[in-house]
This record gives sequence, structure tokens and C-alpha cells, in this order.
Amino acid sequence: MRRIKTGDKVQAFLDVRIKGTVLGIEENKNVPWMVGGTASTEMICVLQLMDGRKIKYKMSELHHTDE
Repeated sequence: MRRIKTGDKVQAFLDVRIKGTVLGIEENKNVPWMVGGTASTEMICVLQLMDGRKIKYKMSELHHTDE
């Protein structure tokens, strides 16, 4: 499986309206504490959608697209 990076074209697994280009990747440090230890940090992608909007979306919920 390829790693998502800046410039890649991606789409959300569960929402076909979320489709665009990755402008940047940020690290979200506001993750909840887990019983027995800490959770890992979460990676967030800044996306430029096809309609021009910019949004932030979890990297784990995106996949590469060829369009």
C-alpha cells in the first residue's frame, strides 16, 4: 500500500464527495488517553477538493485515486 503524500490525488473511503489533492499533512496531538497507555498521534491531510474548497480529513480514512 502506498503512503499518502503532498500532491497525491485521494478520495475518502466512505464519502464519495470527498475527492481532491493533498496540499499538506499535519500531525494532530489531541488524541485521547487510553486505559493502560497513550494513543498514537493522528495524521490529518489538508485537501483541495474538486469544487475548490479546502478541508482537513483524517489520513486513515483516505485512499489514492487515479482521477
